[in-house]
Amino acid sequence: MELRRNRSQRTGVLLWVLLGLLCEQTEQLCESTSCHEDQNCVVLQSEAVMSRLQKDHLCLCPSTPDKPLIYMGAACDQLLKPCLLAPCEDCGGTAGTRDYTCACPLGGGGENCSTLQETARCSNETCQNGGACLEGDVDSPPCLCPPGYSGDFCQEKVDECVSVPCRNGAICLAGKGSYNCFCVPGFQGSHCELDINECASVPCINGGSCLDEVDHYRCECSVGFKGIDCEEEVDECEVRPCLNGATCRDHVGRYSCDCVAGFQGHDCQVNTDECESGPCLNQGACIDQVNSFQCDCVKTGFTGNHCEDDIPECASNPCQNGAHCQEGVRQYSCLCYPGYEGEHCQVDVDECSLEPCHHGGECFQRSLLENYQRLAQLQGEEFSYAQAAGFICQCKPGYTGEDCSVDVDECVSAPCQNAGHCMDLVNAYQCVCQGGFTGVHCEVDINECDSVPCKNGATCQDGINSYNCRCPEPPPGGEPWGGLECEVTLVGCRQHVCQHGAGCKPTLGEEGRHGYTCLCPLGWAGDLCNTSTSFSFTATSSYVQIQLPSDHGRIGPPADPVAKNHVQRLHMQLRFRTTLPSMVLLYRGDAGSSVSLELVDGRLQAVVRSGAVLQVVHPLLLNDGDWHQASVTVDGGLQLVVQGPLCPAEGGCAVEQGALNDLLFLQPSSFQQLYVGGGLEENIRHTASGQGFVGCMDDLRVEGRRLMPEDLSREDNHGMEPGCNKKDVCTKDACMGRGRCVDMWVRPSCDCHRPYYGDRCEEEFSSGTFGREQTTSHASFVITETHGDNFTVSFLVRTLRPAGLLLQLRRDGRPYLTVYLKEGGVALYSPHTTLLSEAGFVADGLRHLVSLELRYGNVVFPRAGNHRALGNVSLQAGDVALVGGPLAGDQDTATSWGGHFKGCLQDMRLDHKYLEMGSGPPSDEVYPIAEEQDLLEGCHSDETCKSEPCLNGGQCEVTWNDFFCSCPENYSGRLCETRLWCVEKPCPSGGRCVNLPDGYECLSEASFQDNALLYSVNHSLADPVTSVTVLLRTRERNGVVLRASGHAEVFCLGLLESYLLVKLHTAASHQLLAFTSETPISDGAWHHVHLAMADPGQPTSTWSLSVDGRRDGDWASGRRVGGNLNFLNHSEVWLAENFTGCLGEVRVGGVYLPLLGAPDPPQAARFSRRAGNREPAEGCRGDPVCESQPCLHQGVCQDQFQRFNCSCSPGWEGELCGEETDECSSTPCVHGTCVDLLANYRCQCHPGYLGKDCREEVDNCLEFSCQNKGLCQEPTRTCSCPAGFVGKRCQWRFPPVSCDANTVCLHGGICMGGLLGGNCTCRPGYTGSRCEADLDECQSDPCLNGATCMNRLNHFQCVCVPGYSGRLCGSNKLELSEGVPWLVVAVPLTSLCVLLAILATFFLVLTARKKRQSEGTYSPSSQEVAGARLEMGSVLKVPPEERLI
Repeated sequence: MELRRNRSQRTGVLLWVLLGLLCEQTEQLCESTSCHEDQNCVVLQSEAVMSRLQKDHLCLCPSTPDKPLIYMGAACDQLLKPCLLAPCEDCGGTAGTRDYTCACPLGGGGENCSTLQETARCSNETCQNGGACLEGDVDSPPCLCPPGYSGDFCQEKVDECVSVPCRNGAICLAGKGSYNCFCVPGFQGSHCELDINECASVPCINGGSCLDEVDHYRCECSVGFKGIDCEEEVDECEVRPCLNGATCRDHVGRYSCDCVAGFQGHDCQVNTDECESGPCLNQGACIDQVNSFQCDCVKTGFTGNHCEDDIPECASNPCQNGAHCQEGVRQYSCLCYPGYEGEHCQVDVDECSLEPCHHGGECFQRSLLENYQRLAQLQGEEFSYAQAAGFICQCKPGYTGEDCSVDVDECVSAPCQNAGHCMDLVNAYQCVCQGGFTGVHCEVDINECDSVPCKNGATCQDGINSYNCRCPEPPPGGEPWGGLECEVTLVGCRQHVCQHGAGCKPTLGEEGRHGYTCLCPLGWAGDLCNTSTSFSFTATSSYVQIQLPSDHGRIGPPADPVAKNHVQRLHMQLRFRTTLPSMVLLYRGDAGSSVSLELVDGRLQAVVRSGAVLQVVHPLLLNDGDWHQASVTVDGGLQLVVQGPLCPAEGGCAVEQGALNDLLFLQPSSFQQLYVGGGLEENIRHTASGQGFVGCMDDLRVEGRRLMPEDLSREDNHGMEPGCNKKDVCTKDACMGRGRCVDMWVRPSCDCHRPYYGDRCEEEFSSGTFGREQTTSHASFVITETHGDNFTVSFLVRTLRPAGLLLQLRRDGRPYLTVYLKEGGVALYSPHTTLLSEAGFVADGLRHLVSLELRYGNVVFPRAGNHRALGNVSLQAGDVALVGGPLAGDQDTATSWGGHFKGCLQDMRLDHKYLEMGSGPPSDEVYPIAEEQDLLEGCHSDETCKSEPCLNGGQCEVTWNDFFCSCPENYSGRLCETRLWCVEKPCPSGGRCVNLPDGYECLSEASFQDNALLYSVNHSLADPVTSVTVLLRTRERNGVVLRASGHAEVFCLGLLESYLLVKLHTAASHQLLAFTSETPISDGAWHHVHLAMADPGQPTSTWSLSVDGRRDGDWASGRRVGGNLNFLNHSEVWLAENFTGCLGEVRVGGVYLPLLGAPDPPQAARFSRRAGNREPAEGCRGDPVCESQPCLHQGVCQDQFQRFNCSCSPGWEGELCGEETDECSSTPCVHGTCVDLLANYRCQCHPGYLGKDCREEVDNCLEFSCQNKGLCQEPTRTCSCPAGFVGKRCQWRFPPVSCDANTVCLHGGICMGGLLGGNCTCRPGYTGSRCEADLDECQSDPCLNGATCMNRLNHFQCVCVPGYSGRLCGSNKLELSEGVPWLVVAVPLTSLCVLLAILATFFLVLTARKKRQSEGTYSPSSQEVAGARLEMGSVLKVPPEERLI
């Protein structure tokens, strides 16, 4: 059926297409019979046209310049056919115009063919539609017509479709002498006479039969299939034939059901009977269920799913206390655990009834469950009925054992310390201490310093049964103390004669004799420090030769008993200072066997040569001019030890090397010659340094024996001088500030900075100026030496141009390494890569040293700590170096590297080779210049002032390749182009002038009090107004800060209940935008308010509000979207309208609103003051709130702008310092009662305590008795505490009692604490360390009127005497029996009723008034809730256009 519908649709479409083709060959028909008002009506002239159109007029549509064609029709959608307007029938014309041409028949003429003309019978022009003229009989047709046409002049079109040749509903379309048949779907043939067989393609599948019909086919499907082509299989499960939750499975032409358990049948409609097999035993009744059954075992004596289990009598668990139930025949018996008895084992045998615990021990049954939580012996043990028989004894302290029969020996653990003797007691012990010790365990060393034996501020150090006094350091210029107790002034140094600045140490000898000892400085020795130990050498050829006696060196036992040679121990020690790096300090021995100590490149080195060679080198640099001590020891091995500033540790820094296979042979006779400071030429040429020592030496020792300078001077002396007279050779101008001075001990040596050279860096490498005065310069050099792939390029550069060629290395005319400036930095280029150097920005006009280190194809970056690959770069002989630019004619190369270099290059080197650009040091290490152009020697600047660049009278000064304009006082800028208006002081008093590019601003602060200012900007704002900034200070809760309006646009910034309120409505906004800040600002502090569009470039954007730099309010929610405030450019702006406070900077669109009266500044964008109530006060001034001196009791008044704060004097507080401070409120007295005083307090201490806060315990047991059975001892008056207590009065337990098994809290108390200490928290009514005492509530004598107090547990009871009653017996029964006067009741009740009536009347009035106010008037609260619009009531003066909203 769907196929037939589709084919019908296709048939309709084909018909419409054919009709459209036919309609295109005919004239369009006019659909309307009357013309519209904007159409022209034209009367038709041709009867044929009127007959054809069935109307006598046409409606023509008007034409326009942009639409010149003429249309017709009701919708003006048809081009005018001009022949409709023609009077003739045979017509031609141009569509859309009124132009037509009539084709007149033979004999006719004129515009309308109404003119008779004598013409020939016919002609080819008179025969229409391609007809040919026949010259013949008058009665015959004059024209021979082509197919499809007839008539005398072939003017009639022949319709070949008149005979209806097309069949089966086909459409006939006539042509010229022929016709075409357009068949309807389903037919074909020239006349559509053949019916198409749609079944020829065998469309039916799955065994379906095809029936041919007109324009379609129909399939009769086999069973199980459906669809137009039988392509769909019929789903037999679609009707859900399966019942009871079964699953349907579809098959071809049928279905099957998978039944759930419990059902069967074709459609699962039959419930299966599970009771049919008789599953219930022992006469149980079977109840059938779905896919299951249930057995009813009632009254059978059995249980189970099938009634198969006999019901046991023990199932009810009749036996108690874990007993085992033994099953019987309709009976049971209980087998009890030990400790239980009875029929059901319900009786617990009491093992404690016989009182088995001795010595007062407490008995606990093991069968009681609560004992497992109370007793330490049972903690961690699970309760078990099998182990429940028996008892546990809780022994009294001092006893142990299962029944507490064993006395505990407390001395077994040896608790007494420091050799104290332990005496065992009952539940205690006592330690008898040795002299000098005390304490419970003799653990306390008696501090003999407690008696403060040391005098004069000495520090006492306690010893065992003794003390030692350490006397204090004397004050500067004072004398120290001495003696056993520092009681004697040591005066031995009063007349000491120690020399050379030596220190003096006084001494106290036997029988009190005073003396002193001289503390010699380095370089001096002797009792009076008058003997110099220093000596010096001033030339490398100087030395001292010493013949050592034969007893120097000791012969020790051999390292190996079998060895024949003994080992000699050699030891030499000295102190030295020098600045030279390489020298021999000591040489001992001869050319064959020797020990040498020398400096090699600043590092100390010791070498032994005797059969084998041992060598050690100390890693530190010691030629720094400071004193260093060195010692060399040869004893089977070699050891070198250095001490000094670089090795401050005790023992110094040591390096050593052991003997090599015992091959070190030391003969005593070989080491008797000692050379100090150098030696013989044949000896020192074997050393690494090869020259003598220059510097100072001191404290020379050989095998522990000191050699003084006078001893050395008597030897073979070659230039040694006593003493150490070192002068500072590196004076301030030693190297003229152009290099680093190196101290060569007797002369300076300068390490010159580049580009300087010479002994004092007085010479300078000549510079080369490139590109001076817009010239193009270059120089070339021929490389005559091969440097390889490991070389360095370095030079100094000075330039202001950020680009240009510096150096290019070429081989065979092709560059392989280019160094050039790129964006002010130094770049390297090779055919493989481009890198930037570490030189940084160098185009700043200063001189910069650039150094490029190339190592095997890599550029070394020392600061970055890495290498960057540059490719294979090797500097070979024959290469050419171009400097400053390429050779003449190679301008393309220059452009590639930023053009020619402009500036100065100096001291350019390839490794050690200098590229000569002018004068330099005489040397062979120079590459001479091969070719140069416009290279000027020296570093010269351009004449930059010759164009007179400075404006406004500025004076031009030439700087290097640049200029500087020295401007008049009132101008600034590089060219003096900016006028400094503030120099002329245009602002009034109190205004701070700030220069702008085109004017100035007078910034100030002002105080306002209802004196608004009016401003206008007069269209001077060039930029959109997208921000408002206000600096304000106020304590007023309401007010208007800034307001403007124009037409329907509004802006207002004000205060509402201390919060900022913003209201704005712009041309781009759809509604009034109003929001408040979240931060109150009426606190008297300055606040910076900034209101701005989040995206000022858009027509509308979110307005964000910031207070003191922080975003304020829900600015990101999208509810603050509005346009800019450009309407302020042509509106009046009111400032501080109804506002009291201070204003600082106020800016609208970044333009300042002047607060003080002054002439308008010259800048274009400015706000001009127009009017105001009165001039605001200059500066920010509030009311003189402190003038009345409101603060009491000498409090200081602090002015906080319209409010004051009192800073109270000690002892007073409150808003006005009128309240006296209670110093006792912080409970400062630890052990005492606090008494409040004025600005102070006093503590009344409890007995045994003293001090200001009663913190200090009184150590006097005669005045305050010892607690806890402590004994007071004479004469120290201290308490000797028993075991378990400490403190000055034995009031503290030590060690602290921990909550363990031995800690028993009585009367239900709970032990709180850990292993380090605990105490008992008692139940109400008990006290004591173990809750052992009943608290006497009657102690405070609470009962009144002679009543008797009876102490009860946790309370008391008062037994009243006759006539009194109450809890405390405070009520008199006679007074209570008297009547109460009625006035006492009536008067209060009457007053209460009157008060309630007044309150009710008041609330009714308020309700009525509120109702009247909300009827017909504006209700702010409701409108604000509904529309989120805020009004400011009488505070804001709302403009008329806003009131309409």
